[in-house]
Amino acid sequence: MTKYSLTRRVPYTMEQVFKIAGDVANYKEFVPLVKKSIVSNKKALADGRATFDAEVSVVYAKLGIHETMTSKVTVDPVGLVVKSHCSDGPVKSLDSEWKLVKVDANTTEIQFTVDYTLKSRSLQFLISGMFDMMLRKVMRAFERRAHKLYGPVAA
Repeated sequence: MTKYSLTRRVPYTMEQVFKIAGDVANYKEFVPLVKKSIVSNKKALADGRATFDAEVSVVYAKLGIHETMTSKVTVDPVGLVVKSHCSDGPVKSLDSEWKLVKVDANTTEIQFTVDYTLKSRSLQFLISGMFDMMLRKVMRAFERRAHKLYGPVAA
């Protein structure tokens, strides 16, 4: 598997950032390359966590990529973690995690990790050279979303 991690501090509360990370249904509104994001089979768990299926369509016309994948997502508002696992479409295995750490009342550290293996070795090779850049674009998209929803700094 290929693993990438990215850490960033943002001037928003953990609750604000968590709402964005867990709002998979709206990823199509702001995450690069995501053209469709549908959430289904929501289940609340006794420990406060929730699970759901997320169908996400990714389109990258320059490479002729148009893939739809379904992930099992777990949202943990106590631990402030959003995890997903996918093993369909072009991926053999894709695990992602958004973990939030409180820096102070209005600053949150975001730890974003993606671990993946594609079914196609040639596509794995092609994507691996761009994956770090793609993750940085996703992180910037989350920061822009926070700015749009909450303003330039936490209230």
